[in-house]
Amino acid sequence: MSSERLWSGSSRKLAVLFLAVVAPPAVTLVWLGLQLLQQDRSLWAQRELEGRQAAALVVTHSLEQSLAEAERRLPVGPLPESVVRFTLSPLGIRADPASRVLWLPVSAPMQAAEARQFTETETVEFRGGAKRARLRYEAMARSPKSAVRAGALLRVARVHRREGRWDDALRAYRGLAEIGRVAIDGMPADLLASRASCSVLEESGRKQELEREAAALEIDFLAGRWMLDQPAWELAAGQIPQWTGRPLPVSAERKTFSEVGDWLWNESQRNRGERLPVSSRRLVVVDQTPMTLLGRTTGAEVVTLAILPSVLRTWMQQAMEGGPGTGEQLSLLTESGQVLAGPTPTSGTAAVKRPASETGLPWTLVLSPGDSSRQTQEFASRRRLLSLGLAAILLLLAGGSYLLWRVIQRELVVARLQTDFVSAVSHEFRTPLTSLRHVTELLEEDDDLPRDRRRSFYEALGRNTERLHRLVESLLDFARMEGGKKSYDLQPVDAGTLAAQVVADFQKNVGPGGVTIDLDVDDPDPLELRADAASLTHALWNLLDNAVKYSPERHSVRVSVRRHPAGVAISVRDEGLGIPRHEQKEIFRRFVRGEKANQLGIKGTGLGLAMVSHIVSAHGGAIELESKEGVGSTFRLILPVRV
Repeated sequence: MSSERLWSGSSRKLAVLFLAVVAPPAVTLVWLGLQLLQQDRSLWAQRELEGRQAAALVVTHSLEQSLAEAERRLPVGPLPESVVRFTLSPLGIRADPASRVLWLPVSAPMQAAEARQFTETETVEFRGGAKRARLRYEAMARSPKSAVRAGALLRVARVHRREGRWDDALRAYRGLAEIGRVAIDGMPADLLASRASCSVLEESGRKQELEREAAALEIDFLAGRWMLDQPAWELAAGQIPQWTGRPLPVSAERKTFSEVGDWLWNESQRNRGERLPVSSRRLVVVDQTPMTLLGRTTGAEVVTLAILPSVLRTWMQQAMEGGPGTGEQLSLLTESGQVLAGPTPTSGTAAVKRPASETGLPWTLVLSPGDSSRQTQEFASRRRLLSLGLAAILLLLAGGSYLLWRVIQRELVVARLQTDFVSAVSHEFRTPLTSLRHVTELLEEDDDLPRDRRRSFYEALGRNTERLHRLVESLLDFARMEGGKKSYDLQPVDAGTLAAQVVADFQKNVGPGGVTIDLDVDDPDPLELRADAASLTHALWNLLDNAVKYSPERHSVRVSVRRHPAGVAISVRDEGLGIPRHEQKEIFRRFVRGEKANQLGIKGTGLGLAMVSHIVSAHGGAIELESKEGVGSTFRLILPVRV
């Protein structure tokens, strides 16, 4: 028991020492691996940021080129969609193309229709002389002056409408519609004529003609034929849907451009008299829409391009396609942070932000990392590789430490077993040596011993000498077996005869001590084996010796020889202690003995079953074990028959 405690204490100390040696390098390796991953992550983040900064420079240059190209179109030239050119001068404001705005803050300058020279005739008209007045109006309608002609035709049509002559009124309005650049009460004469024609058709109940006339008016009105101010435009825009029966299809872009025109005119009126910059780039929010304005002053005129965010998205796409192709997302923001174009930028230090004061662009540029960025994918692959490498090293270290610990444990077990073996062999040698010494002393003390007693002493000397010889030979044979130097003389042997001889010899050696050994050979015909008779006898002898040692005082041992599908089976069955299931594989190893054998103090070297296993394997056979605790055990040697 003290030996077990000594070995257990040594194992614990060794385990502590082993952990003290292995744990610090393992912890250090894990820490270094985590530091490497963190450093690599920081390095890749810095590399991504630098790449994004370089991409921002490329994108800024591309957007600058797009702006410069737009500025070259400031004075003249065709304009792409979603862009309008406004020209402000002392005479007013113009929009190009006019079809992209709804109204202007100041109507286009026109010649006003004459009114004073019609005063006398209008007096005649309203005093009941409508016919005389109409004739005068018709005469004046032939005037070469468009302003006079426009006023006269308007009054001719008015007289016809009062008298219900609808066709004559329509003819007068159509004549008025042919006069351009003349305004009547601030309204273009041709627009006034078209509106009045629709009113006449409505009053006369001519619905089909009204639909055609109203549709033509709607087309001209939306095409920007008349540049009106906002009140005049809203007045006309309110009448047309009444005649067409549908809402006026006005796009939000045109309304926004019209609001931009108002903003530019109001801004010019506030800055009147101030020296304007030669060129300017501004970002203003008009009608809740961020608008980019590019301006240039030439003499008394200020030309401004108004650009919608949709154009900026096209420029951004071109900039990203011509950029480094790193997968980032570009966003343009207003000074207040409102998204002008592009996705909402991600927050954090990974995004690159360039304000307008730094780039010279009218917007704040933000370049954010994309979801499928090439650098992110590359870093993820590198991180997986580093993680797998670290995991592999840790697994290798853990596996190596485990294997090393198992080897150490096994060596400790072997050392303990060897110590137990030396102790057991010492006891095995001590018993016959003690008997030999005792008998020798008795023979030396008395030379005149009776013949019978002297013979019994000589027999005791022979038995103990034979026991020592057998023990020494067993040790030498096992050493040769372990070293692979044991030679076997394989000859034809009858299994039944061999078993009977071993049982008889063993019975003589054991003596009548309450042990009964029964032999059962089920086949009268010879069961020939090709075997080394001496080695097989030794194996069977060891099984019988174990059956006797591990059985109660009065018991029986049964030896049977039977045919087997694999050859011949020689079985030894006892009614002893039995072997626990967890020990049934271990007991065939050298120096291993069962726990109960150690507890009960049963003598043995722990080599018997190991030798049996070696011998059976050398004969090309196998050994089987069936055992149950408290019931007994059966060892079965399966040997091939002679061919």
